[in-house]
Parts: sequence; structure tokens; C-alpha cells
Amino acid sequence: METMETTPIIISMTTWPPRAASAVEAMQWLMTQQHDAPVRFVLTLSRDEWNSDGVRPLLPSPSTILTAMQHLGVEVIWDEGNTLSHKKLMPVLERYGYSPVIVVDDDVRQRDGWLQAMIDDHRRHPTDIIYGSSSSLITIMCGKIYETRGLYTRPGEVTFNEKPANGASGTLYPPGTFTDNRFFDRSAYMRLSPTSDETWQWAWAVMEGRTYRCMPECNIPLPLRSNQECALFQTNMGRYDSYHNAIAAEYPSYMEALEAIIKEKEKIKIQKL
Repeated sequence: METMETTPIIISMTTWPPRAASAVEAMQWLMTQQHDAPVRFVLTLSRDEWNSDGVRPLLPSPSTILTAMQHLGVEVIWDEGNTLSHKKLMPVLERYGYSPVIVVDDDVRQRDGWLQAMIDDHRRHPTDIIYGSSSSLITIMCGKIYETRGLYTRPGEVTFNEKPANGASGTLYPPGTFTDNRFFDRSAYMRLSPTSDETWQWAWAVMEGRTYRCMPECNIPLPLRSNQECALFQTNMGRYDSYHNAIAAEYPSYMEALEAIIKEKEKIKIQKL
């Protein structure tokens, strides 16, 4: 039977031309992390954003980033088309479906000890989704889903309607987290949540009844100098609510599952009083 000790943990990042330099730096820092389990580093790029075949001179050349990744020993996956931030996870799941996958951002340096802390938490809770930080609380009001922005990181706790900031301090998805084939439907996620991979992943994890657990330490990464004008969070700020509700309209079980975990959270809160 495959275990974490024999199957590498995949650390997965994506980037695009405006962030290429910071992606290299972020990956360099990741590779300084100490770890006692096998790890494989992967970077996914879109063919629509780079002159990868040498016949589209209007697109930037990937030679610099490819050389850097080759020097670091990072596997590069070329994705056909452009699924934006979704290519951080989806192509890796297609290739490494039996491995735990940690998604990370291309504009931060993780704290020293971060990777080992995540590995240790995964060993203790092998079926839980382990994440570093949350800046979103998902609520329901008058039959609609809303995402409130704030500080919702709960180190060391099982969480309920706190949605992870997926790549900020990393999110580890155990193998088998997503079993419904509809999760992998590219046309669906690019129609319902095109610029927010974390919202799509969150909704399906909720629908599949997965447990979210905030790692006990290393929850706040260090920012790198990077182009923030292209950051998708600026695009998403006015779209999160619409994405949640579009997903719920297409898959009613999302609303039902979300209502259930909010009720469970309130029940536990009352029991602690």
C-alpha cells in the first residue's frame, strides 16, 4: 500500500509572465525547507501565456524560468489552454492522483519549519485538508451565500466555515480528497469560478464532507517583491459571492452541506458555553 513515506508529497505552484521572477524566488525558498518525507516540486505553466514552442514571438520566452526550474530540479508541466489559478492544482491531480498535494503561491516565502509542520500535521490527521491561513468566512443569509473578508486563522483547530487562503500559507489536499468527476470538469469551473480556484476547491470539499484543519504554526508567510497589479485577489474581491452562489445554483448540495457545517459549528459553540 502506498503511504506518505513511499509516495512523494507534491508541492505545486503556478505562475505567469508578470510573476516569473518572484515564482523562481518563492521556489528557491521552498527548496530550503527541511523535511523528513519525500517531496517533489512542480510548476505548471500555460502554453497560452508563453512562447513555449518558438512560433509565437509576441509571447514572452519561457527560457529564463525553465532554466531556473531545471537548475532547481523542479518538474514543469505545460497545460493546454489557460485555466488561470486552477492550474495550480488540476494538472497535478491528473498526473499525481495518489499523492498528497500542497498548493502554494508564487509571491511569498514560507516560514522556516513550515513544510515539516505541514507534514507532521498530515501524519497526525491523514484524511484532513491541512491549511495555513484563512481570510474568509462563508455565511448564508436569506438563502444566499456570502464571503466576509477578515482574519479567521485558527491555528491547530478543526474549522468549519472558514475558507482557506489556499496558497498563502499552503493547503495540503490528501489523496482522494475529490472523488466526484464533476469537480474535474474544466468547462464547469471556468464558467462558474474562473478566477478563484480556492472557491471551487472549497465548495467541492464541503460537498464531499471533508474536514478542514488549520496547521498549528507557520501560519503567516513573508511577502516577496512581486507584481501585485496582476493579483487575482483584486479581481475576485467583488466576485466571491457570485461564484459561491453560481456553484450552489448548479449543485444544490453545496448549499445543503454548507448549512450543515454552519449548524454544526453553532452546536459546538453552544456546548462550550
